[in-house]
Amino acid sequence: MSLRNASVIVLTGALGAAVWIMNPVSRPARAEAASAKATAGRMANQAASERPAKKDEYQRSTEIYTYATTAKSGPQRGEELYFIKCWFCHNQFAKTGPQLKDLFKRPTIVLSGEPVNEQTVAEKIRKGGPGMPAYGYILKDPDIADLLSYIKEGCCFDSENPPPNPRYRKR
Repeated sequence: MSLRNASVIVLTGALGAAVWIMNPVSRPARAEAASAKATAGRMANQAASERPAKKDEYQRSTEIYTYATTAKSGPQRGEELYFIKCWFCHNQFAKTGPQLKDLFKRPTIVLSGEPVNEQTVAEKIRKGGPGMPAYGYILKDPDIADLLSYIKEGCCFDSENPPPNPRYRKR
């Protein structure tokens, strides 16, 4: 028998042993244990996803990601959302969108002609329109409620004098 034939026989035997060890049919206890372990892992992942993430007070990126650097909710948070999402097109210098100052004092929305109320403005934010992107998948209902409360309260800071940084502490 040549060396080549002997190496083929040894390799075939090693592969056969590996298949036999890993085959769940030949080892039912091992397959059940692996299945139970996988199920436990899925349940742990599901439980972890249902819990709110722990927030490190020194990690500001979570506040930035949730648009909550200035406030957790309300008109102050709406102002932050307005600055991030709306101000670029809705300021006194832009020609792309109408200014939103005193929006709720107007009778109708500029392009659609719909009456101005919370429901129609919220739908406009969600669905967008000609020249306006739809934010329905980006902003959730609480985000839109905060944005509406800011617009109703007296929206829109002067572009030349933006709101002060709430984290700035004068020494």
